[in-house]
Amino acid sequence: MELTPCIHGARVSESAETSGKSIDELLDFSVNLNPLGPPELNKILSDAYRTINNYPDNRYPGFKKAAAKSLGAAPENIVPGNGSSELIRLFAEAVIEPGDKVVIPSPTFSEYEFQCRLFGAGIDHVDYSDITNIEPDNYKAVFLCNPNNPTGNLIRRDEVVQLAQRCSRSGAFLFVDEAFIELSDPEESITRLAALDDFVIVLRSLTKMYAVPGLRIGFAVASPDFAKLLESIRLPWNLNSIGLAVGEHLLGCSQDYIERSLELIRKEREWLISRLSAVRGFKLYPSDTNFILIDARDFLMNSTELANRMLRQGIIIRDCTSFALENHIRVAVRKRSENQRLIRAFTNVISEWGSELAEKEIGMALERGAAARSRLNCEYYPCHFEGQDCTFCFCPFYPCENKKTGGEFVQRSTGGIVWSCARCNLIHKGEIADRVLKELMRGRKIKEVWEIVIEPDL
Repeated sequence: MELTPCIHGARVSESAETSGKSIDELLDFSVNLNPLGPPELNKILSDAYRTINNYPDNRYPGFKKAAAKSLGAAPENIVPGNGSSELIRLFAEAVIEPGDKVVIPSPTFSEYEFQCRLFGAGIDHVDYSDITNIEPDNYKAVFLCNPNNPTGNLIRRDEVVQLAQRCSRSGAFLFVDEAFIELSDPEESITRLAALDDFVIVLRSLTKMYAVPGLRIGFAVASPDFAKLLESIRLPWNLNSIGLAVGEHLLGCSQDYIERSLELIRKEREWLISRLSAVRGFKLYPSDTNFILIDARDFLMNSTELANRMLRQGIIIRDCTSFALENHIRVAVRKRSENQRLIRAFTNVISEWGSELAEKEIGMALERGAAARSRLNCEYYPCHFEGQDCTFCFCPFYPCENKKTGGEFVQRSTGGIVWSCARCNLIHKGEIADRVLKELMRGRKIKEVWEIVIEPDL
């Protein structure tokens, strides 16, 4: 069996090593966390520290009660997990047998496919937009990430319920990953249905909503019978004492924290979309949550090069090649000052790329001019600058009206006079053209470039 481990974001240590920057210098837009940050946890962490000399209660009664209360379920419906990945593995281990078939939408979170393949399943893919229309007959399980990672779109509850009912009638399991739903629209959750239906399971994560990825806290919601099965095979003590204490506290957070989080995401997502949409070559997917998928196929460079250049700017973005999305990137919605830094980094990358391209073009043009003394491949050759090295056929100073250049006013054939550059060869000298373009790329004004480059040569 050939298995390739999934590629995830959240690789800040690796990015620091690659870029030669410290972790504190980097801003990670590849992870999709609540931009409000975690609630105050100092006292909870301090109290939890005093408990680490004992094993946690492997039944996790307090955690189950808190999770159930937050959703209107019962403790018997809750299965604790060490983050989303462990619970996906636990589901696959409990349900999948060699030769089973599962259906997974595309693009979506890659752990579903990896864990199912690990236990011998065959995978059928459908476009994410069609997942609620499938007929689940002959499938062991159907997977749905809602809101979807990486596209950010949310399928409404009514559509998911209809899919769940078809799955239940067919004897197929429906696995719904709601890791981002609290950062989108919690009213669209189907946890209450999962608590009653033996064929529906819902995954929830505290990582995203409360911005605590280092603690690895999550849980599944299932019917009492299915939850009991999962409980019987999960690893013991899969929540440590500190994660357990923090999880119980976070699940009791006030509605005010949740409302402030959703308002911040809506406000900053709108601001970020307006700025990113202005970048030439970026096409944004509509988003219902705290991240934005960008089609960058018409951008100046491919997604891998863009990600590398952004890293040099101190910004980590998600190259979505691992989602089988060629030249797509994903960025998180963060606080305003951080979002502004992201936009500045994109601007710097574009400017840097333009300067490098211009430098390259200058070098090639100078090389051609020096080799041939005139641009024989120019559509205007032979031009009226006989005997000159016509490396560049333009003058940014026209009309300079300075007779020291050799230029003069001449009669226009249609009447009147016009400034003629026919006797001026300054801008056609390779070394002067090179200096003029370099000063312009540094952002100097035309008058300043004239004074720095041209006047000393007159």
